[in-house]
Amino acid sequence: MCSRNFTFAVVGFFVWAPFLQAAMSSTNFEIRWDTVNTGGSDTGSSTSYQLRDSTEAVVGGSASSTTYQLLQGYRSGIDDQILTFEVRAQNTSSGRAATALSGLTVTASTSGLSVNDLIAVVQDVGASQVAAVGRVASLGSGTITVDVWKNGGTVPTVDGTNDYVYPITSTSVAIGDLSASSVATTLVAFEVNAANDNGYVIQIFEDGNLRSGSSDINDVSDGTVTAGAEEYGARSSDTSLSSSTFDTADTALTTTASDVATESGVIFESRNFITLKASMAAASAGGDYSHLVSLIASGNY
Repeated sequence: MCSRNFTFAVVGFFVWAPFLQAAMSSTNFEIRWDTVNTGGSDTGSSTSYQLRDSTEAVVGGSASSTTYQLLQGYRSGIDDQILTFEVRAQNTSSGRAATALSGLTVTASTSGLSVNDLIAVVQDVGASQVAAVGRVASLGSGTITVDVWKNGGTVPTVDGTNDYVYPITSTSVAIGDLSASSVATTLVAFEVNAANDNGYVIQIFEDGNLRSGSSDINDVSDGTVTAGAEEYGARSSDTSLSSSTFDTADTALTTTASDVATESGVIFESRNFITLKASMAAASAGGDYSHLVSLIASGNY
């Protein structure tokens, strides 16, 4: 029997467009805000917080136009907006059986896991699997407790039959050998912190079909990756997408960026994942198949 092994890299990066800000500069220096004021300390900080304070000499105010905003007062120009983006993939080879799930705690081996690792619990691994992703908060004797579970609209039910826990700590994906009798799956999880009033969007695209030399795997076209058919696609855990079908159907990846997760306001530790699915037909050519998948996080304006 021919081997069809599928491996590919996942790249995450973000685009952030800050507000325009005035500055004075020379060859060696830059003054971000050309203001003069009296009183107050430049910064105060502790282990968890940073405070910028001043004594305002006059009444503060602001003015704005379509493209600019002018704020009166010392330090008024500072806007510590952030967008952070973390992407990790499932370590399929490090999966371990899950025997029970109660609230935030799953019963499974803790080998190789550390606090703050992302993990996935997957019910009935395969074409119709149900998954949830969480960050490890604590480890017990044969138990793993997470901060919160993020699922795709359905909570996994673990009964110990074909249920697994996977570390989500890799930067590349290895789906493994395929069979015409089953659908192979793997997860790519991502977490965003966005201090932006209009939230963010995550988009996905590929550099071309999943391929090996001149052979490639067909994109899914009927909404479901099915065992015995040569198909490849993905589905998102975000169930509120309006500009793509990744939330309702197994959807083909293309070279055009498509939405797989969105938020409309300021949010921290916003977590989602995509499930990549691949299947082969009996006539599919053997080989090592690969391609590059990219995820982009950008602020909404």
